[in-house]
Amino acid sequence: MRRLRVLVPALFLAAALVAAKAADDPAPQAKPSVKNLLQTALAEEFTPGREILVDIVEIPPHAELERHWHPGEEFHYYLEGDARIEIDGEPAIEGKPGTVGHVPFKKRHRAIAGEKGAKVVVFRVHTKGEPWRYVEEKTK
Repeated sequence: MRRLRVLVPALFLAAALVAAKAADDPAPQAKPSVKNLLQTALAEEFTPGREILVDIVEIPPHAELERHWHPGEEFHYYLEGDARIEIDGEPAIEGKPGTVGHVPFKKRHRAIAGEKGAKVVVFRVHTKGEPWRYVEEKTK
């Protein structure tokens, strides 16, 4: 019985510490997703060394894509929500449903979703054999 009198308060203390720690940790943030719908080469006699990539990009509310660039031209069609695309040296794109946008070849950019997040069809004329994007390294 004596052990029980010591064990029960210790268990309550441990539970309180775990609950306090959980309250301090922010909820895990949903991450942006990219689903490839099409990847196909263009005719060599028409556009040598190029392919087409078509993706659906979903960005959760208030989430940001890290700064990156693509080895190709990028075109957007906004299906849902809203997103701001910040492009180095260019005006930002304010994407809303039914609008389109363009990120020029190798321009560094990032996307920031609004309150409702964003769902976007992204179409790229891409350099064959290259990764689909290059993420900018963060400086410390």
